[in-house]
Amino acid sequence: MFAFATSINRKLMALLLAVTIIPITVSMIISNYYIKDKVTEQSIHENQNLLALGKNNILGYMDKINENSLDVYLNINKSNSLYALIERGESPNVNVPMFDEKNNLQIYTHMLNIYQSTNGILQIQLQIGDGKLTYLMARGFFRRGINQQLEWPASHGTSPKPFVEATHTSGHYNLDWSHAVKEESVFTLRRPIIRTPSDEVIGYLSMDVKSADLNQICKQLTMSSEEQLYLIDRNRNFVCSVNGQEDQSQLKWTDQVLASDQENGVIKWKDQSFSGIVIYDTLSTNYMDWVVVKQLPYSYLYESATTIRTINTSVIGIFMVLAVIASFLVTYQFTKPIKRLIGHINQVQSGNFNVVVPVQRKDEIGILARRFNTMIHTIRDLINSEYRLEIANKTNQLRAMQAQINPHFLYNALQSIGTLALHAGAPKVYTLITAIAKMMRYNMNTSESVVPFAMELNHAKAYLELQQQRFNEQLTVHYEIDPASLHVQVPKMLLQPLIENYFKHGYETSGRNGILQLFSEVTDEGRWLTVRIEDNGSGMDPDKLRELQQLLLRSTGALLEEQKSIGISNVWMRLKLYYNEEAEMSIESAPSGGFMVTLRLPVQELEERA
Repeated sequence: MFAFATSINRKLMALLLAVTIIPITVSMIISNYYIKDKVTEQSIHENQNLLALGKNNILGYMDKINENSLDVYLNINKSNSLYALIERGESPNVNVPMFDEKNNLQIYTHMLNIYQSTNGILQIQLQIGDGKLTYLMARGFFRRGINQQLEWPASHGTSPKPFVEATHTSGHYNLDWSHAVKEESVFTLRRPIIRTPSDEVIGYLSMDVKSADLNQICKQLTMSSEEQLYLIDRNRNFVCSVNGQEDQSQLKWTDQVLASDQENGVIKWKDQSFSGIVIYDTLSTNYMDWVVVKQLPYSYLYESATTIRTINTSVIGIFMVLAVIASFLVTYQFTKPIKRLIGHINQVQSGNFNVVVPVQRKDEIGILARRFNTMIHTIRDLINSEYRLEIANKTNQLRAMQAQINPHFLYNALQSIGTLALHAGAPKVYTLITAIAKMMRYNMNTSESVVPFAMELNHAKAYLELQQQRFNEQLTVHYEIDPASLHVQVPKMLLQPLIENYFKHGYETSGRNGILQLFSEVTDEGRWLTVRIEDNGSGMDPDKLRELQQLLLRSTGALLEEQKSIGISNVWMRLKLYYNEEAEMSIESAPSGGFMVTLRLPVQELEERA
């Protein structure tokens, strides 16, 4: 019935959704595709124009800096020009200290003119020859050195071509040993000074230019924080970056852009790091080879399309809600009673068998509820009958055990008492008789099936006292009792059957003085009682031991059906019944002799079994 009601609900809901959503969904898909295509096309065109304009601005800015570096060759034919001074200072026959002393002021003037010709220059270094003379110029700072190490990228060697190093943190060169010039982000224009008209390099000019102005030009090429712009050289070094990644390895499209033989282009890119449009343009001169690249994420390009899609989705959502409400109202009368019945079933599953389902309907659901009530009533009666039967079985077994006092044991005990009475009129006779009385009184009391462990222990002690009298000094008993265990409730007749096994099967056949140890302990913060009975008797045959260990693994029902003795198996069966399968028993016997039984019982309040 529940499946039938659910099927109607699904079909009705599917029909309503199909009628309302399909037309809107088709319209949304078509419009979304058209908008995306147009937005992408328009954005590519606008950004290509913007990059072309930005390219011209960057080239103009860099050309101005390059032209300032060419001031080295200004008035080349005059004897006091910077070029002429460099050429004389590089001469192999020049006296370097005297040349420096005579011309450093003119060199300072020329370098100052270059320094002041362009805003943004941080410092200028001029080296004549391979470090024969070195000069460093910054605002308010001018130093010179003789025979300094040549500071020039080894990868460019003696090439006469100028080049630009990508953005980096400015260095202090060897002359700025006091770090008087503040470190800043710069790019460096390096120009070898050649002996015209040949390509022989006679000096080296390095101009550190602050990257702030170039960064400002780059920022003008972005219109949103979602757009990312990079200016990189052919060695994949950043010249400037706006809203972009600082780790160049994250830009997976770099190889494809740099490998392109086109001056500009567009790439559609999609991977884990970026999904969108990549637009690029190249900036090539005789002193630099850069590529300006702009990333436009699809999420940014399709922002307007996403807005429209959100509106359409909202409309669909409203219609879906209306459809769900309508289908819910139609099917409410079918699903509500079924859900109520499921709730009662869950209560029964959790263990509550007193559940009664109120029945007011006369249809199939009402019939189902009435049958459910009948089933619960039957189950409850069966459980009660089984429980009462189990209690009766356990009580009968205990009473049968208490009635089965070993005649042989009574005979031997009375014989020992008679012998002692004949040879000595000591109080020992009274003690032995008292022990027998305690045992008989304990066994004859059938009103208690659960007793404190102290009472069970006293019963065992009385039994062992008689056995010690029987065997004189040939039997020694050791007790190691945890005081905390004396108050723990345990089933009656727990210890004596286990101890009796020793005298029936292990003591007389061992041929040695008997030693019996009784141990108890409360463990795991008072949650478990451990009882161990250990002797030094003849032990148990390995096959018999395995048979007994397999018996301990059998179910309670199997133990009840095959119960024939009052020994270990009987004790184990009663423990399983009393403790609801939570009790544990283990038996061990070494080949050299000895036998040990260990009980592990949960500490809990046991009900008195009548």
